[in-house]
Amino acid sequence: MKKLIYMMSIMMSLILVGCSGESKTTSTSDTDQLQIVTTLFPQYDFARQIAGDKAEVTLLLPPGMESHSYEPTPADIIKINKADLFIYTGESMETWAHKIVESIDSQDVYVLDVSQGVTLLGTGIEEEDDHDHEAENHDHEEEEHTANDGHNHTYDPHIWTSPKNAKVMANNILEALCEIDPENADYYETNAEAYQLQLDKLDQELQDVVANAKRTTIYHSGRFALQYLMKDYGIDYVSAPFEAEPSAALVAQMISEIKANNIPAIYYEELIDPKIGQMISEETGAQLLLLHSTHNVSKEDFNNGVTYVSLMQQNIENLKVGLD
Repeated sequence: MKKLIYMMSIMMSLILVGCSGESKTTSTSDTDQLQIVTTLFPQYDFARQIAGDKAEVTLLLPPGMESHSYEPTPADIIKINKADLFIYTGESMETWAHKIVESIDSQDVYVLDVSQGVTLLGTGIEEEDDHDHEAENHDHEEEEHTANDGHNHTYDPHIWTSPKNAKVMANNILEALCEIDPENADYYETNAEAYQLQLDKLDQELQDVVANAKRTTIYHSGRFALQYLMKDYGIDYVSAPFEAEPSAALVAQMISEIKANNIPAIYYEELIDPKIGQMISEETGAQLLLLHSTHNVSKEDFNNGVTYVSLMQQNIENLKVGLD
């Protein structure tokens, strides 16, 4: 029933778009800016860094909302259909977006799956799989993602957590902007070049942190979404399986290992009450620190102008503590 109501809302939204009489050209000419709609904070930030004042960039996911529970409103669907460019991460991350993409007139809206060209990592979770993943190192199979690949739940969608992948995503956005608005291609290329330098700096800083680290393993107390970051920079981690919270047995294991090895930090994710991490911290004396996956940001952070780069710089400082 819920799915039926949702699909009816999509259909009604598309009817409203058709009846409004407003075209993509009118929307752009009125503001003299491209209209870009993005699903998650990373591509929102990448797009605004590259597009600059040539575009109005909209983030669909409300600040402070957990991304996995988001469903677009009819107003969101109308925004997408009126956009010049719609950017989403792929079907693994936003299954709802795929349904909308299928209904979009590609002649009016440029649709960009920003994960194109990124090597996807498996989640290690399969249906009816009773194997215990908690004690394993997360070394999953990889797959090169192309425009024709089908995303599904077997792949980890959190590609942006590694600056190396962020560089690919930013370049995908650059190419889309240059195709949509070739008159301003030089402007976009200049901005993208400057932004790539910032991502290169993050990449080098992470390499330096790991090269100078005393340890190679971190402990995470929540739902772990940083597999790409860990793999690209050679960091091992102890956490619950993909998208799950730690079991009582895993928490006990973490406490024992943190005490035995004098682990200096226990990490938690953003936008949650870190109860488990706080308990582990109190039991072990390890410092409770945030590792931000940048899915989304709080209303306060959004209003304060945080960026992907600033959040990753914070992660780097916190990783220095945990790897010391």
